[in-house]
Amino acid sequence: MNYEFPKLEHSLYVISTPIGNMQDISNRSLKILSESDYILCEDTRVTSKLLNFYNIKNKLVSYHISNEKFKTKEIIDDLKCKKIISLVSDAGTPTLSDPGKNLVTKCYEQGIKVTPVPGASAILSAVSVSGFVDNFYFCGFFPKKKNEIMNFLSKIKLIKATLVFFMPARDLGKNSEYLTKFFPCSIFLIAREMTKVHETYIRDTMTNIKKYIQNNVKGEMTL
Repeated sequence: MNYEFPKLEHSLYVISTPIGNMQDISNRSLKILSESDYILCEDTRVTSKLLNFYNIKNKLVSYHISNEKFKTKEIIDDLKCKKIISLVSDAGTPTLSDPGKNLVTKCYEQGIKVTPVPGASAILSAVSVSGFVDNFYFCGFFPKKKNEIMNFLSKIKLIKATLVFFMPARDLGKNSEYLTKFFPCSIFLIAREMTKVHETYIRDTMTNIKKYIQNNVKGEMTL
């Protein structure tokens, strides 16, 4: 039996995109992207690679932390005019430590429909192969300054759940001292470059984390 996609409603579509492997995207996501009046993305160069892979030629609009304040009103006006607009991030599920939260809130305030289109998520992918407990808390990115890190970790160490962080792989070395200080008895999982050529998974006790620090290692990491 052939399945026919229903006609798209006028909405802001929040679409998850692959975290590495281009094939990790649904047919529904591709259909919505191809029928959108335009697509909001963090970096047009990154999103254009995905769209070119699937021969989608729709207009891309840069939407990131530096311009979301003044772009939001224009986007809301377009949504009120019954345009179909998609929101994506560079990789994974939008609005999770990525731009878009303010736009989604404004849509609800203006009575505009918001539709999630689920797919790849670095958070869920890492948790699924961790073997840790069922409940988890997403902490986002580590702060940059020492006093902010100390304050941040002193609060979240009280949470009775698996803690999930985003972290550039190059920052593991400088952050390892804080991790061993606040979580000396914990077990960790490093999930680096998931679904990509050099994907790596390491699970060990926190006292051993420094063994896995490599100089000049690049890429995104979920801890």
